[in-house]
Amino acid sequence: MTSHRTLRRSLTTAAIAALTLSGFLSSATAQPDGVDDRPNIVLILADDLDATTTPVWAAMPRTAQLIRDRGMEFRDSFAPLPICCASRASLLTGEYGHNTGVLTNSGEVGGFETFRANGNEQHTIATYLQDAGYRTGMAGKYLNGLEDDPGHLPPGWDDWNAGVDNFLYTGYNYTLNENGAMVKYGVAPADYETDVIRDKSAEFITAAAASGEPFFWYAASTAPHFPIPPAPRHLTQTVPTAAPRSPNYQEADVSDKPSWLVDTASVRYATIAATNDPDYTNRLGALKALDDMVAGIVDTLARTGELDNTYLLFTSDNGYSLGAHRLTQKMAPYEESLRVPLAIAGPGISAGATDAMALTIDLAPTILSWAGLPVPEAMDGRSLVRPLAGDGTGWRTDFTAEYGGPGADGRNGIAQEQVPGRTPPMYAIDMPSWSAVRTERYLYVRWYERERPLGEREYELYDLDSDPYQLTNLIKTPDGRAEHAATVAALDARLAALHACTGTSCR
Repeated sequence: MTSHRTLRRSLTTAAIAALTLSGFLSSATAQPDGVDDRPNIVLILADDLDATTTPVWAAMPRTAQLIRDRGMEFRDSFAPLPICCASRASLLTGEYGHNTGVLTNSGEVGGFETFRANGNEQHTIATYLQDAGYRTGMAGKYLNGLEDDPGHLPPGWDDWNAGVDNFLYTGYNYTLNENGAMVKYGVAPADYETDVIRDKSAEFITAAAASGEPFFWYAASTAPHFPIPPAPRHLTQTVPTAAPRSPNYQEADVSDKPSWLVDTASVRYATIAATNDPDYTNRLGALKALDDMVAGIVDTLARTGELDNTYLLFTSDNGYSLGAHRLTQKMAPYEESLRVPLAIAGPGISAGATDAMALTIDLAPTILSWAGLPVPEAMDGRSLVRPLAGDGTGWRTDFTAEYGGPGADGRNGIAQEQVPGRTPPMYAIDMPSWSAVRTERYLYVRWYERERPLGEREYELYDLDSDPYQLTNLIKTPDGRAEHAATVAALDARLAALHACTGTSCR
């Protein structure tokens, strides 16, 4: 099937670009015969999918074939705010957490209510694109805390299908706010959440293609976030599988780690021994349906004639520890939490891979660039258009990362992601606040950022060239601190500068 836009094209893209650059046409109106030929954009977001331990592309072979192999893989892609709400807030706005004000899932520095109260909903990918004439839509997970205001309809979205309770994580028995109507899904195979999002993706893309409008679609399944199971059709294909045992798995000696980890090391070890392999098995099974969803989206784009004019992005909101350093979940400043898969395919992007350091905050400016829109000065991220073309000249070599912690009562962090009746002990899964700077060589972390005065905080330094699994904290001892004093001073200054940055000064 050929789209209306494909049938009516009479002016080449190159000619339009030339007229636009000459000032004869604006980027928003440079279309021949009233046809809007701007590219479509489809963003597919996994939930808690790491790029360090999980074999993402082997587990999702069609996603690898349809997006990674057709486009550019970013091998150094990071989520600077490695917990769901904070990361998604940064994805939507293109801003670091210290500028959105969202550093965790709830409380004064986290959650949907903080995101809204700080005015972030007025300047998201969706609002910019809708104002520019794009048809916008989403299905799946929005921001933690939306369950407290389930009827809310954020600005910028023409088609809104957001989960409004934590049963979304189970794949069944959840409720979606579908453009203001609360729709309850049950336990039938057809209710499986990732498949519902796949079907809603097909409906939106088909309708948008028929309208002739360029579109932006955001598909946000909770797979493979605990405790979503495999889809029914994949249950027999999902066999018990042990999580990979990397060198930092159940790290034997954590005496050089911050005190919160030292104090809880035994219970964390026991928790991982009991839960990690079943969790990993479920994750691999849930990725099969996510792979199906990606294939379904690409198939719909092809059937409607829109595939060649659509940018496809596949990534995750944050990583996942999978037993590294005796940790479950995410939130940590370590590689397993920070590193996420990122592959982008679309018009003009050649197949390949790059080591350019990409961040979650880069997605919004990249999407606006594709739409022909200026990148707002308030955005902290950089458009990935240059690295996508193979040009890494002058690209970033560091970034800041942070986490707001679980709050004084332990309820502001990972507890906000728990399904009712399944909440594990908080001490086993959450951790204090921190801030960090990650360079090409070093990770420097400052712990208890919100809990303690500066003089009582704890610190870590890792040389990633010689210690990629972050087993040896170089500044745990007095001798280590003395030996690396100059490096720490430089990194501490850089951390201070990045924490004060806004907009263009962050780039």
